[in-house]
Amino acid sequence: MGVETGLVVPLSTDRLCPSGYQCIADIGWAVGVNFSYRWANGIGLGFGYEFWLLTANGVYETTVPQMFTGLFQYSFLPDHATHPLVRLRGGFLVLGPSFRVETIGGTAEIGVGAEVELSSDTVFSFLVTGNLLRTQSFITGADNAPRAVDGALDAMLVLRVGFNFML
Repeated sequence: MGVETGLVVPLSTDRLCPSGYQCIADIGWAVGVNFSYRWANGIGLGFGYEFWLLTANGVYETTVPQMFTGLFQYSFLPDHATHPLVRLRGGFLVLGPSFRVETIGGTAEIGVGAEVELSSDTVFSFLVTGNLLRTQSFITGADNAPRAVDGALDAMLVLRVGFNFML
């Protein structure tokens, strides 16, 4: 089981922030939990839940993407106390103001980082992940902006730290 937190930095938000309207997907914070099984060869499989609290510029109190994901992780040098890793996640996304659902979609993530074993059952991790989001089109009530109409994907960079606890 692992918990993570991190800084969310927007890279491309053309779908969620159309020209001429306030951006509802600006800088923010991520909080998540993952459950995974790891084998001695470095492979890990699992699932998780994560939400982001994003600046919404007065259109929403806070924009909250919520993600339900599957996870694949590979740790290089699993016999060492410090080891690099690659992580892939993808899954279902709901987005709206303050934990309400305005639209649904999908998300994909690729990340690189490292883990440091603090004890036999506790691991500290840090990662940099690139996240892609795509939602169905919707209209925000506060400014009547049609969002997620044009453009391919929204992209975010997330700087993450976390702890994993071996159960």
